[in-house]
Amino acid sequence: MTTPLPSIGQTAPDSLWQVSLETLVVTATRSPSVLEDVPVPTRVIQAERIRARGALRLSDLLAEEPGMHLSHFLGTGIQLQGLDAAYTLILIDGQPVIGRSGGTLDLDRLPVQDIEAVEIVQGPSSSLWGSEALAGVINLRTRRPSRPLAGRTGWRRQSHDTVNWTGAVEGARAAWSWRVDADRLTSDGYDLHPETPGLTRPGFTAHTASSRLEWNPDNRWEASLNARIADESQVNRIGFDQDGQSFLFDQDGSRTDWSVAPEIRRAFRPGHSLTGRGYVAQYRTRSELTTGVTETGSPETTTSHFRQELSKTEIQHDVIIGQWLILNSGVGAQREGVEADRIAGTSRSSRTAWAFSQQQFLLGSRWQITTSLRWDQHTDYGQQLSPKAALMVKARNSVRLRASVGTGFKAPTFQQLYMDYTNPVAGYSVIGSTNALQLLERMQENGQIGVVLTDLAAFPEVAPESSVSFQFSSDTDLGRHLHAHLGLFRNHVRDLIETQPVAIKSNGQQVFSYVNLSRILTQGFNAELRWRPSPSWETSLGYQWLETQDRDVMEAIDAGTLYGRRDGRDYRVTRSDYGGLFGRSRHSGTFQLAWNPAEAATRINLRGTWRSRAGYGDRNGNLVLDADEEYLPAFMLWNATASRSLSDRIVLQTGVINLFGFTHPDRIPSLSGRQFFLSVNLSSF
Repeated sequence: MTTPLPSIGQTAPDSLWQVSLETLVVTATRSPSVLEDVPVPTRVIQAERIRARGALRLSDLLAEEPGMHLSHFLGTGIQLQGLDAAYTLILIDGQPVIGRSGGTLDLDRLPVQDIEAVEIVQGPSSSLWGSEALAGVINLRTRRPSRPLAGRTGWRRQSHDTVNWTGAVEGARAAWSWRVDADRLTSDGYDLHPETPGLTRPGFTAHTASSRLEWNPDNRWEASLNARIADESQVNRIGFDQDGQSFLFDQDGSRTDWSVAPEIRRAFRPGHSLTGRGYVAQYRTRSELTTGVTETGSPETTTSHFRQELSKTEIQHDVIIGQWLILNSGVGAQREGVEADRIAGTSRSSRTAWAFSQQQFLLGSRWQITTSLRWDQHTDYGQQLSPKAALMVKARNSVRLRASVGTGFKAPTFQQLYMDYTNPVAGYSVIGSTNALQLLERMQENGQIGVVLTDLAAFPEVAPESSVSFQFSSDTDLGRHLHAHLGLFRNHVRDLIETQPVAIKSNGQQVFSYVNLSRILTQGFNAELRWRPSPSWETSLGYQWLETQDRDVMEAIDAGTLYGRRDGRDYRVTRSDYGGLFGRSRHSGTFQLAWNPAEAATRINLRGTWRSRAGYGDRNGNLVLDADEEYLPAFMLWNATASRSLSDRIVLQTGVINLFGFTHPDRIPSLSGRQFFLSVNLSSF
């Protein structure tokens, strides 16, 4: 049961892309709202579109969305508005997915076979969701059971000996309903450099299971219990050559995570409800690196482990006052802990308490103003206030204008605060900011430090990263069949946490720590045209222009103090030389064509994604993107799927990924070349 909310679009017909006004989203406002009437840009990918594309993982799905770019550093992450993967909060049914590596939450961990819809909110959302929502929020809504008894199973085989098995069963009787989903994905991996030991992407075996139990006895009470468990294992051999000698290492890794999320809701009268939520989650990794054989003949193994735990509770109060005001407010608390051999003291924990309030003012049928504010109190970094204000104007039945200004923040991670790690092979060290001075003094006493590069006592403990963002968007129907979207954004990020060398060890390797240094600017616009000449045909064309820059670098360029090196000679870097932040494409585009006749047995889907060149890495020693050889090449990828229904319950699907087989083994190892797949799905849904 969901209390219906008033919509500013209910007083007049609305054609906006002919989308049903009953489509509700929850991520943008933390309460059920009509998609067309939320005050911030929100995109929804429904289950039917997910199936039509043949997506296996969340990464496959988001890679083809306009303005969304995948990054492949320590996992597959997502960039929003030019901001790194560390700044986007990933949720499942409104609860955070934990387990980031280097700030990246690996989207390959998340299958989409049980997903009802994916909601994407771009721009800072810390005023409602707190830390990690500085760039935006992506919420995966799982399917709610509704049938008395139904089941589904699927099998898919893909290149690289990739095999995916899925299954689901659900039931509903009287006040109770339930659902169980399972997913198994295995792959042999692939190798883009057969002349060197090891695979570019190692083989793996991954399992995911999730369940949902619901109780809804009447229109006053609603309760649910969501649970999820996943694991993955992989084995690989890696190696490198140095000074004419080859070094080989066997690598064995595993990853496990689980979560349980109870929720209960009580409606006291129409438009007035109280919701209580709980959440417990754990994420664990373990890796073993065999570097040789000891004198006794046993393997010489280095083991690394990491465990993260999160438990939280929250109470939210929602009330509708007349036809003009919706109030959402809540309080919550959580405890987070990590245990790892890379953390000083091996284990650390922190506590956070918060309170938030949101006011949605519905000013007639054409205006909506939304304000929100969240206060966070953290044991490590103190207090943080995150305000936001948004305005939506319904200019005509076919035009909506949205504008917002808001702040976001991202708390320092346990690694940035308490890291104590030395690479066993390369020999460099990384130490957290909180205990950097103590650890450096200990290393000096042990004779491990040759040169100290900076005075750590002069550096304060790292503060949260924060941003101020401005956004504007318009959605317009240009006739009955053509829809246009335009969005502009500008993000000012302060106190970006970066690694910085603080000492040189006696073995010549460096010691790194974390400091607040950079001021980052990202700005740009995205545009999309969607054309639907008939119910059977749909096509869309998207484009994004993105500019990114480090403001400190720009000041050094204007002062004439930044130099690069070309052809053995130094040169002064100018604004025209500077390419912005690494890993960002200034231009990108998407194309989609779908043929979905209502009564035909065959459906076809074609998608293209284009990325202009993007910075890869510094080549001339000034740590700035300013030379042609520092870029990845531009590229375009095409994917196609075709589905055929053999009956109401059996669907065959085939497709090709990376149709023209584009690869760049040295700089884009995530592209394995052309892949084919074939799947069969049996369903009683």
